[in-house]
Amino acid sequence: MFDFSQLSSCEWIALASSLAISIGQNVTADEAGILSNFFSALGDNLGIISAENSSDNSNSNNNNNFCSNNL
Repeated sequence: MFDFSQLSSCEWIALASSLAISIGQNVTADEAGILSNFFSALGDNLGIISAENSSDNSNSNNNNNFCSNNL
């Protein structure tokens, strides 16, 4: 499996830009807006999970199952 942690910040920018251009050429303006909102929400939720996992690790609670701990 590919190790995404090995990508530099410039490579992440290039990857995101390439994907956006590729997807954007094949969808309507409305679909592009929906996808934009979806990926923004996805990023926000990943940030929340990351913060929660960091908080758990700093509190010596190494259980990374975010959802089952908080539902």
